[in-house]
Amino acid sequence: MPSLSMLKQMAGQVTGLAGGPADGQAGRLPDANAAQEEARLPLGVPAIDACLSGGLVRHGLHEVRCSQARDIGTAAGFILSLLARAAREAGSAAGAANGRILWVIDPASAFDSGLPFPDGLRQHGIDADRLVLVRPERLRDAIWSAGEAARCGDLAALIVQVRGNPPAFDATVSRRLLLRARENRVFTLILRQSGEEEAGAALTRWHAAVCPSLPDEGLANKARPWAVGHMRLVLTLEKNRNGQTGQWHVSWNPQTGAFEHAAQNPKAAHSGHPLSVSSDRPDRAAEMGPVLALERAS
Repeated sequence: MPSLSMLKQMAGQVTGLAGGPADGQAGRLPDANAAQEEARLPLGVPAIDACLSGGLVRHGLHEVRCSQARDIGTAAGFILSLLARAAREAGSAAGAANGRILWVIDPASAFDSGLPFPDGLRQHGIDADRLVLVRPERLRDAIWSAGEAARCGDLAALIVQVRGNPPAFDATVSRRLLLRARENRVFTLILRQSGEEEAGAALTRWHAAVCPSLPDEGLANKARPWAVGHMRLVLTLEKNRNGQTGQWHVSWNPQTGAFEHAAQNPKAAHSGHPLSVSSDRPDRAAEMGPVLALERAS
């Protein structure tokens, strides 16, 4: 009969074959106490930071999703704002040495979302020269690329963009990403386009929705009352492993690199109403219903 020491040695060998140190110690998820000791990224809005126990865990996995394909810009903008703020908090530009951002894109999502625009990234506070796009032809290749990238401790951040809730991108994949992100200290974010709530290993899950921007106080005047201000969005914290959830209206100020609390029902920069028609003309055609994101045929 094998001794206790022999059994422990055999268990260690099996654990090594199952995943090894890169996948975490014995495949266990990090507990809440360990997460609280991690470095955190404050968003700058007291109500949000209070729910996050001081901010997002930097070396972990977080998810941002949008309900409609057309809202991908809002969700991506929130993620880019987080990365720009992280660069400011670190006291260096996002393009500093060993500060590359790897963006892995599911081929199914690229049809609806397009690709990041370099000038827009710079205006948002991100150095586009340090952004590396990975565009595999198959989802399983994208998952493999993301898993390998999470092993690279030199990355400033890893973004994994997927469309919907594909069965291949399940809780096991997100769990592996979380373990590797913590092991190698990589800020990892899932960008889920037109996806539903789904069980996963992410420490937090956010829903980002667009709302009208406020007038730009520096440009708006009688001659240009329509000047549009900073990006404004509704953030819903749907999942928070270490605290409460909630919903907030915020805006992103790229000049200060900070989120700002925004009023819930302000006067928008543009009313959205069309110009009135001339008199003595046929009635205007009835308005169509709201435009929705349509399911793809393939």
